[in-house]
Amino acid sequence: MSELPVSSQAWSGSKRHYTFALLCMVSVMSLVDRQIIAIVLEPIKREFQVSDTAMGLLTGLIFAGFYVLAAAPMGRWADIGVRRSIVAGILGFWSVMTCLGGIAQSYWQLALTRIGVAIGEAGASPASQSMVADMYPLESRGKALAIMSASGSLGIFFSLYAGGWLSDTVGWRMAFVMVGLPGIIAAVLIRLTVDEPPRGMSDAQTEDVAAASVRETVAHLWSMKSYRAMMIAIAVGGLVGFGSLGWVPTFFIRVHGMSATEAGFAFGLSVMFGLIGGNLTVGWLSDKLGKRDMRWYMRVSGCGGLLATPFGVIAAWWPSSTGSVVMFALFLFFLTFHLPPAQTMVHTLVRSRMRGTAVAGIILGQNLIGAGLGPLLIGVLNDVFADRYGVFAARYSLSITMALSVIIGISALASNRWLLQDHARTWDSPAPEGSDRVR
Repeated sequence: MSELPVSSQAWSGSKRHYTFALLCMVSVMSLVDRQIIAIVLEPIKREFQVSDTAMGLLTGLIFAGFYVLAAAPMGRWADIGVRRSIVAGILGFWSVMTCLGGIAQSYWQLALTRIGVAIGEAGASPASQSMVADMYPLESRGKALAIMSASGSLGIFFSLYAGGWLSDTVGWRMAFVMVGLPGIIAAVLIRLTVDEPPRGMSDAQTEDVAAASVRETVAHLWSMKSYRAMMIAIAVGGLVGFGSLGWVPTFFIRVHGMSATEAGFAFGLSVMFGLIGGNLTVGWLSDKLGKRDMRWYMRVSGCGGLLATPFGVIAAWWPSSTGSVVMFALFLFFLTFHLPPAQTMVHTLVRSRMRGTAVAGIILGQNLIGAGLGPLLIGVLNDVFADRYGVFAARYSLSITMALSVIIGISALASNRWLLQDHARTWDSPAPEGSDRVR
């Protein structure tokens, strides 16, 4: 790691790592509270007597729609506010809403609590990623963001495995309450023990750098064709990823005859190996290759999307549950490659007080198209194919969705056409040639 600017000297060593560890914990809790519903879809559906389309709407478009509506103001808040306090406040809020989901008496009451979770979680990524980008310079930023993303994968595993076990033993309602309570405690810990990192300290900026207006920020982001291509890659990655996270546990229950505990454990293993291994691998690989030429970040990102496609389709059709688990793990391993390098480049293409809004922009696509339409698409396809294929309709729905991963690879690779020029315009320097050093 290169030497940090003078303004960051008070943040070297243990203080940065402690703050980073707590932000990773927030990432874990965010995915636990978001994904807990995936493993309890069946008992909720039975209790409230609704269709797969309705459950896909609840886990997809309803959640994602409000997440997206909150993302822009949350991103702007992260650019102008105290990010430490933002993270603590929203974590406490969405944790309370998760607990309240356990006492919902109807489908629409549960939907209201999930809307509350969505609004709270919308502020987590802009504020947390902005803090990480200020704490770590480019040459180690990819690894830091990858580790944060990998820690979120632990949250998915916990929500699937522990959520399945809790659902089988104490019911889905108590599962919501038990996963929500730790977030309230963590929110207090963050508020009392974490400081706000100086803006721009890892990019040799001044701490009091002024924030651009919303109009200027949005205009600058939209003018960068590389950023728009990354938005497409991340949006489709969200559609495929959130769609599979929302429905693969149910796929194992229906197609392979597993219990909720068995499905949660099996798919949880796929998630743990695939997402953690993929994130850590791509973080190391993209930083290593990116030292030569920053375009390698998006080359690695694009290759991941292309390699994920065949494994995802094969996983849906593998005849045994064991083989399907392995194929899903390999699918998730390569699918994960698209995100940390793209996030790293988003933070590198903009100045420090634009980062929250820049992250909110990719959240727009990732969640409106990804988390919003992914679970809904699979739910609708399940209902369409159900009359002809019965429980095996899930094979067709998942394989169609997994095949869309090829779009991720094409969009990520295409972003490199404009990446160097867009970076140069932001930092007021001539466009770098090939491996020119970046800030």
